[in-house]
Amino acid sequence: MASTTTAALCWSCAYEEASTTSSEASTTTLVPDETSNVDSKDPSGTWSVDTTIGEFGIDEASGTFVGFRVKEVLGQGIGSATAVGRTPLVSGSAEIDGTTLVGAEIVADLTGLRTDRPMRDSRVQDALNTGAHPEATFVLSGPVDLGEGRQVQVPAPGSLTINGVTNTVTVDLAAELVGRILAVVGTIDVVFADYDVEAPTAPVVVSVEDHGIVEVQLFLTR
Repeated sequence: MASTTTAALCWSCAYEEASTTSSEASTTTLVPDETSNVDSKDPSGTWSVDTTIGEFGIDEASGTFVGFRVKEVLGQGIGSATAVGRTPLVSGSAEIDGTTLVGAEIVADLTGLRTDRPMRDSRVQDALNTGAHPEATFVLSGPVDLGEGRQVQVPAPGSLTINGVTNTVTVDLAAELVGRILAVVGTIDVVFADYDVEAPTAPVVVSVEDHGIVEVQLFLTR
């Protein structure tokens, strides 16, 4: 699992690819008419998740996604591996006042989760009970001081809801204002039992850890 700091180092390349892709598709995606006169040095305002930026992928993604990483041990002498799943179906917004993040809500549609092994997809859907609870939601619970500068790393307190169960969490966030795009990455450590989730298994899997990492990569525009 890459740390938040490592993820932050990839922003420049992700942004370059994202902005190129979006510019080719529509030049209004990055600079809408209604924000053309907004001072990009002042982040104040409402920022919304923009899924038109970049491209989605399981191994690499230059666009928005919410996903997970879980370690597992495989049989037949294969050894250990890390299961990866991601969904690009993400919505939400963040409210910034000066240098303070005053509110945020991010919603991920887990029915869009795809993993690095397609045979695992249906088991993940069953484990997360997406038929009854298709969405995972994070809501910021208090203001976060972002400090000065275009690049910040801060803990953000909030509530995380998965499988209809809500727990208090802290997201390790890193954010950077690149032109008119706010790029955000974050990680949350979760214990599956806290959300009434049992890790899925398969004949080739000897064991799966009882906890994992929720990963978030967001591109937002004002």
